[in-house]
Amino acid sequence: MRVMRMDHDLTNQRLTEAVLEVIRANEFREDIHLRPFAWVDGEGDMLATGPVAWSVAAIARPRSALTQGVSCAVSSWRRISDTAMPPRVKASGNYINSRLGAQQSQLDGYDTVLMLTEHGKVAESYGACFFMIRDGRPITPPVTSSILESITRASLIDLLEEITGKPVEQRDIDRTELYAAEEAFLCGSSYEVQPILSIDRLDVGTGKPGELTKRLQQRYFDVVYGETNEHSAWLTPVYGVR
Repeated sequence: MRVMRMDHDLTNQRLTEAVLEVIRANEFREDIHLRPFAWVDGEGDMLATGPVAWSVAAIARPRSALTQGVSCAVSSWRRISDTAMPPRVKASGNYINSRLGAQQSQLDGYDTVLMLTEHGKVAESYGACFFMIRDGRPITPPVTSSILESITRASLIDLLEEITGKPVEQRDIDRTELYAAEEAFLCGSSYEVQPILSIDRLDVGTGKPGELTKRLQQRYFDVVYGETNEHSAWLTPVYGVR
């Protein structure tokens, strides 16, 4: 909202309260997807910065078959650049770019897509960040590679460093380096941890979910479901503490 120059008086505390209010009012007990949304309201012109209206929605969203993995294509559509639109913020207009790449990949027979930056380096998928494993070391594009600054990505960097005892490399990735990956996966609030089985019809590793990816996936689920006391600061009780 700051980058988009939207006038508002929202605080993290108020947004957190609204999220909890929506969950409790609907008595959700299953997996859900939360959608906080803010927009410039009223009858102002295209340059208006207010008034700003906002909402929080929640929809039931059963976990998809994450363990099966997906096929992926590198798109001919390039990821938007920070000189054109702000890829690091969650602005709805940015998703038109992602939509084009994702639709192309599905029409071509793939499950999902990877998009490159204007300089030909790996950026992200549509709605998800990218990780790969080479020589046992986790690697992910840096926040300067036209990616959304993802909360899930940041959480997985911490978990991967705990699991492997190695720092996650945050660096540029070439397209052809994808074909040398031992494992690869996508992550995001919807994707959580989703294995990639092939890229451009070349198997990633054995063509099955990798062992480190599966370990990370289980560790992530244990944390977000409160099955462990580790990283309890990442969780917010909804109906009280067990």
